[in-house]
Amino acid sequence: MVRLTGGMTDDSRRLRVAFLGLGRMGAPMARHVLAAGHDLAVWNRSPGRAEALGSAGATVAGSPAEAAAGRDVVVLMLADPDAVEQVLLGPDGVTSGAAPETLVVDASTIGPDASRRMADRLREHRLRYVDAPVYGSVGPATEGTLGVLAGGDDADVAAARPLLELWGDPEQVRHVGPTGAGSAAKLVRNLTLGLALAGIGDALRLAATLDLPADVVDELIAAGPLGAAFPGVRQILAAGPPETAGFTVDMLTKDLRLCLATEPKLPLVEAARGVGDAAHADGHGQDDTRALPLWMRDADRD
Repeated sequence: MVRLTGGMTDDSRRLRVAFLGLGRMGAPMARHVLAAGHDLAVWNRSPGRAEALGSAGATVAGSPAEAAAGRDVVVLMLADPDAVEQVLLGPDGVTSGAAPETLVVDASTIGPDASRRMADRLREHRLRYVDAPVYGSVGPATEGTLGVLAGGDDADVAAARPLLELWGDPEQVRHVGPTGAGSAAKLVRNLTLGLALAGIGDALRLAATLDLPADVVDELIAAGPLGAAFPGVRQILAAGPPETAGFTVDMLTKDLRLCLATEPKLPLVEAARGVGDAAHADGHGQDDTRALPLWMRDADRD
């Protein structure tokens, strides 16, 4: 097995990589690993999602333990802390198959407490851990231009970087601190996204109540403090929500819950979380997050 250390790995070095979790984001991220010429094993809870990568040359494993066996790096892209814990530590989990010193790179968004807990548990099995959640949606994942916020030991993050730069824009792959810091930074970033989208939704609803012309509303929001979040919403206002969501309302709401689990005294986050829950209850949890302001504008309107 290759002993990964900072500076030893580059794009010409063929690594044995396992990628676990092939959802909207995980599948295109895993494709970059395969396209770079690395030896890739894949696993997904729903096996059908692994078939396309298997046809492209990846080894399809029957369990996380099987996928992790003999691998230099194991990458996780899963939905929540419970899924990560099950895949790492459950029956037939990564710890049952991975050799000592294997590097585990967790690209999931699970919060800093869970990341530190996973790192501690993996150390008991002599495994290394980097939390490296990504930001961006399916488009950037496909293009390899995601942002990456990495937390962990300096040498481990340096060893992970060549893989992180396969799905992340190298200029946006940042080592932000020790274990858990990547997850913490991701929550702060998505907190601002949730608040911005909820703020735009309130603005659109008030503007509709006041009968303001659409072009005036467009100009006011775009030029104001929430303008950075508005271009994607503006596109949906013009063309309607995308058929395939890049980042769903439910996933954003999950991240807001993680924020509140870490720090309960966040009243605006609590309000935004309530908006997400209400959208879910109204059947819009799987909508793209950029459509959330439109739902807020129109909810309960005949």
